[in-house]
Amino acid sequence: MKTLTSSSCLWLFFLSSLCPLSLSNQNSNPTLCIPTERLVLIQLKTNLIDRANRLSSWVGHDCCSWSGVVCNNVTGNVQELHLRGPDDGIHGHCQGPYDTDEELAEASKQMLGGTVTPSVTKLVRLTYFDLSCNDFGLSPIPTFFGSFQNLKYLNLSRSQFSGEIPHQLGNLSTLRVLDVQDTPLFSNLHSKSLKWLKDLKDLQHLDLSAVDLASALDWLQVISTLPSLLQIHVSLCGLTQFHSNLTEVSFTSLTVLDLSYNIFDDSLLPLWIFGLNKLVVLDLTNCFISGLNPGTHGGFRSMPYLRTLGVASNSFVNSSSLLNELSSLSNLRFLDVSNCNISAPILGNLRNLSFIVHLDLSNNQIVEEIPKSLSNLCNLITLDLQSNNFSGNASELLERFCECESPKLELLAFRGNDLTGQLPRKLGRLKKLGSIDLAYNQLTGTIPDSVGNLSLLKTFQMNINQLTGSIPDTIGGLLSLNFLDLSYNNLNGSLPETIGRLGVLHFLTVHHNLLTGTVTENHLTNLTSLKTLWIGDNKLVFKLSVKNWIPPFQLEVLRIGSCSLGPDFPSWLQSQTSLAEIDLANTNISDTIPEWFWTTFSSVTFLNMSHNNIQGRLGNISFLAPGAVLDLSDNHIRGLLPGHYNRPDLDVLDLSYNELSGSVDEFLCFGIQEVRQLNVLNLGNNNMSGVISDCWMNWELLVILNLEKNQFSGMIPSSLGNISTLLSLDMRGNKLSGNLPASLLNSKSLIIIELAENELVGSIPTSIWRHNTNLKLLSLSSNKLKGNIPVQICHLSSIQIMDLSHNDLSGNLPTCFTNFTVISGREKSSPFLLYDAIFQNQVLGSASLVTKGRVSKYDNILYLVTTLDMSDNKFSGPIPNELVALLGLRYLNVSQNNFTGRIPNVFSKNGVLESLDLSINHLDGKIPSTLSALTGLSFLNISYNNLVGRIPTGPQLQTFNATSFIGNELCGDPLPACSPDIGNPNVKQDKSNDIDWILVMFTFIGLIVGFWIITTPLIVSKGWRNAYYNFLEEICIKLRNAILILFPCFKRHEARHEMLSSSNQVQQFELSQYIFGEPKGFQKELSSEASSSTHNIQQSY
Repeated sequence: MKTLTSSSCLWLFFLSSLCPLSLSNQNSNPTLCIPTERLVLIQLKTNLIDRANRLSSWVGHDCCSWSGVVCNNVTGNVQELHLRGPDDGIHGHCQGPYDTDEELAEASKQMLGGTVTPSVTKLVRLTYFDLSCNDFGLSPIPTFFGSFQNLKYLNLSRSQFSGEIPHQLGNLSTLRVLDVQDTPLFSNLHSKSLKWLKDLKDLQHLDLSAVDLASALDWLQVISTLPSLLQIHVSLCGLTQFHSNLTEVSFTSLTVLDLSYNIFDDSLLPLWIFGLNKLVVLDLTNCFISGLNPGTHGGFRSMPYLRTLGVASNSFVNSSSLLNELSSLSNLRFLDVSNCNISAPILGNLRNLSFIVHLDLSNNQIVEEIPKSLSNLCNLITLDLQSNNFSGNASELLERFCECESPKLELLAFRGNDLTGQLPRKLGRLKKLGSIDLAYNQLTGTIPDSVGNLSLLKTFQMNINQLTGSIPDTIGGLLSLNFLDLSYNNLNGSLPETIGRLGVLHFLTVHHNLLTGTVTENHLTNLTSLKTLWIGDNKLVFKLSVKNWIPPFQLEVLRIGSCSLGPDFPSWLQSQTSLAEIDLANTNISDTIPEWFWTTFSSVTFLNMSHNNIQGRLGNISFLAPGAVLDLSDNHIRGLLPGHYNRPDLDVLDLSYNELSGSVDEFLCFGIQEVRQLNVLNLGNNNMSGVISDCWMNWELLVILNLEKNQFSGMIPSSLGNISTLLSLDMRGNKLSGNLPASLLNSKSLIIIELAENELVGSIPTSIWRHNTNLKLLSLSSNKLKGNIPVQICHLSSIQIMDLSHNDLSGNLPTCFTNFTVISGREKSSPFLLYDAIFQNQVLGSASLVTKGRVSKYDNILYLVTTLDMSDNKFSGPIPNELVALLGLRYLNVSQNNFTGRIPNVFSKNGVLESLDLSINHLDGKIPSTLSALTGLSFLNISYNNLVGRIPTGPQLQTFNATSFIGNELCGDPLPACSPDIGNPNVKQDKSNDIDWILVMFTFIGLIVGFWIITTPLIVSKGWRNAYYNFLEEICIKLRNAILILFPCFKRHEARHEMLSSSNQVQQFELSQYIFGEPKGFQKELSSEASSSTHNIQQSY
C-alpha cells in the first residue's frame, strides 16, 4: 500500500531543509558552470548507457543548462543531479505498471545503465543526487557515494543495484533523505546491520523498503536513536520481531511509519507505537501482529492527526476498544482493516468519518446489518465490504449513494455477503464507477437500463445472485468495460446484439442462466479484445450465416457447453490457435472430429467434448499441456485406445461411454519411463477386454480408476491397493475372477471399492489389519464369494455402505457392526469428493444400490446413504440385536437367507432407518413393538417368514401394502382383520375351538393301550375267549327280549330276523378280523366258533 508517493515525500522534506535555489535555466543571467565540474559530468555521461538519448543536451560549455543539472545561482557549482528514470507519472512507480509489453519496452529504453564514475565525488557542492528508477544491472552500490561532503538527498531506489548496502553511506553526516528502496519481491539489496546509520543524526526520511534486513537484528535499536526522523519506510524487509524491552524511541515527531509486509507473527504491538501522537500515516499491513501489549493505553485516540491507517491482516485490531476509537479519527482519509478476523459490528463507529475516501473492511467475519448512515459518506472513492456477513437491503444504500451531490465512488465491492434488494434504477448516476462487484449475494430484480451510462466502468460482476429479466440493450454503452460476469443467475431472454460494441471487453461470462435465442456474427464481430467467451449452460443456438466465418478475436477460453452448436463441427475454431480451454460438451455435434483439430492448438489445458454424437477414432493429443483435462465421454468413438495417450502428463482422462475395444495393456505399460501424473482414469462402459496388467507402479498418483462394465477378465492386481493416492476403484460389471486382494481392504487411501457383478471366488479376507482406513463404500455383490463374514471386517470403521448381496456367504452374522462410526450414529458423513478442479471437473463418488426394493443411482447425495445389504446369501442363525440398533443406518436388507428366531425388538425411534427388508427367511414370533414406532420407515418387507399375530398399529406400518406382510400368519391392517378377541388383553381368550394336540396325542395312546389290554388275553387264552363270547351272547339275548317286549310288531318275522341277525353277526366278526389284521388261522378258528355259536342259538329257539 502506497499512500504518499516516495518522490513527493522526498521533495517535501528536501525543500524544507534546503535554502532557496534558482534553477540555472530559469535565471535571467545564467551562470556558466565550473569547467572542472563540466568535465566530471562529461565523464559521468560517458560511463552511462543512455539508449533513449536522455542526456543529449549534455553538450556545450554551459553545463548548468543541461537537462537534470541544477547549479548554484551564485557560485556556479553543480548542486543537484536529477537523473530519475521513467515512472507512471502518478504514483511514482518505477518500471510499471504498464498495460502492454510495448509500453514496458519503451520505459526500459528510458532507463540509464552502465556505471557511475568515481569522479562524480568531485562535485563538492552536490546536495541532491537522484538516480532512482534506472537499471544498473544488479551492480553494487558504489562505496564512494559515502564521500560526498555536502549531500543531503540521495535516492537510489529501484535502480537495480544489488549486494550489501555499503556502510560508507554512514559518512554522509549531512544527509536528510536516504532512499535505497529495492524492487519488491526480489530483494537484491541487503544489510546485515544498520549500525552505519547511527551517525546520521539529521536524517529525516529513511526508505529501506524491500531491502533484506532479516539479519539486521539491531534495526529498531539503531533507528530509535535517530531523533530527527519524520518518515520511516521499512516495508517488505523480512523483519520478524520487535524488541520487547524497548518502550521508548527518540523519533517522537514521526509522521510516517511504514512497517508493512513484515511478518511479526505472534508478536505483540509495541507500546511505543501509540506514543507517536504526530503520526499522519501508520501502515502495518500484513504484519500479523497478534495482540496488544499489557499496559497499552492511548490507542488510536492518541493519534488525532492520522489520515492513513492500514492495519490489514493483524489480529490485534479485533479489540472492541480499538474499534470504538476509530470514531475519534475525524481526519481519517484511508482506512484498511481487512483480514483482521473482526466479527463485531463496526460500521456504526464510522458514521462521523466524513472525509474518508477509502474504506476496506473486506475478508472479515463481521455480522452486521448495513446502516443507512453509511450512505452519508459521500466522499468515498473506494468501498470494499466483500467477504463478510453483512446483511440487509442494499437497494436503499445504493440509492442514497446515487443521490450524493457529486458522487465520487469508483469502486463498490460487496461480494460474498448476505445482501438482498435490487440494483437501483438511478445506478447510472454513479458516473465515476470503475468497478462493481456484488457477486455471491441474494440480489434480485433486473439490471437497470441506466447501467449503460457508466462509461468508465471496467469491471461488472453480478454472478451468483438471483437476478431476473433480460440483459439490457444499454449494456452496449459500457465502452470501457473489459470484465463482465453475470453467470449463475436467472437471466432470460436473448443475448443482446449491442454487446458486440464492447471493443475492449476481454472477459465475457454469462453461463448458467436461462438465456435463449440465437447467437450470430453480429454479437461477436467487434469484440476484438475478447479472450474469454463463456456462455455455456444456457439454451442459446449458434447460427452463423457465413460458412467460413473467421472471428475477429483470438480466444484463450471457449466454453459454450450445453448450447446448440452442431450438427457440424465448428470450422471457425481452426482460427483460434491460442485456445487453452475448450468446452463443447452437449452441443449437439454429430460429426467426426476433423484432422485439423488435432494439429491446430499447441497448449490446451482443458478439452471437454463429452455428451455429443461424435464418431470416428481417437487422434493425436500431443497438443495437450501437462496437467490437462481430456473428456470425450458419452460419444460413439470406436477403435483401440492408442498407447501414446499415456505420454502427455494428463490430469484427467475420461473416455467412458464410448465404443472402444481391445486391451488396455499398451496404454498402461508401453514406453513409460517415469511415473505419470494422471489423477483420473475413466474407461468405463466400453467394450474393452483382456487381462488387466500389473503396471500400476507407473500410475502412483491415480486418484480415481474406473473400468466398470467392460469385458476385462483375469485377476485383480494386488498392487492397486498400494497406490497411496487412490480414492476410488470401480471395476463393476466385468469378468474378473480369483480372490479378493486383501491389499484393497488394507488400503489407507481407498474410499470406494466397487467390484460387484464379477466372478470373484473364495472368502472375504481375514487379514484386515488396518484400523484407520478411510473406506466408506464396499460393494462385492453378485460374485461367487463363500464362507463367513469375518469379524475383522469391522476394522473398516469408516464403512457406511456395504453390499455383499447375491453371493454364497453363510454362517452367523458378526455382532461388531457397532464399530462402524457413521452407521452407528457416532459420526456425521461428509461428501465423497474425489476430485475437484475449479471450473473444470468435479468428481463425486457414485454407486448403484438396491434401496427400498429398487436399484437407484446415487452420486451427489451418496454420502448421505448408509446401507448394509447381505441379501440372497445363506446366512443363518438369529439376526443380531446390534444390527438393527444402528442409529445411523438408513437401509438394511438381509432378505433371502436362512435367518431364524424372532425379529429383534431393539429398533430405536431415534434412528434414521428408512428401508428394512427381512423377507424370505424363517423368522417367527410376532412383529416387535419397536418396529411400529419407526416414524421414518418408508419401505418394509417382512413377507414369507413364519410371523404370527396382529400387525402392531403405529405411524408407519399401516401405510404399507399388504405384499409387505404376505406369506405369514399375520392379521390386521393392511391384511384382513383379526378375530375381535385377538390381541385384546382385556378379554379372556376363548380357546374351546382350539385343538389341544397334547390331549389328542395322549387320547390316541390310551385307546391303543386299552385295546391291547382287552385283546391280548382273548388271543392268548381260549377259555377267556369262550367266556367273553358267552357274556356277549347273554347280553344280546337280554337286549333282544327287551326290544320284543317293547315292540311286539317284530314278532311276525322273528325267525327270519334271528337268522339274518346271526348271519350279520358272523359277517361283522369276519370283517373285524380283516380290520384288525389277524392271522388267517386265527380267523378260521373264530369263524368256526361263530358257526357253532349260531347253531346253538337256533336250537334254543
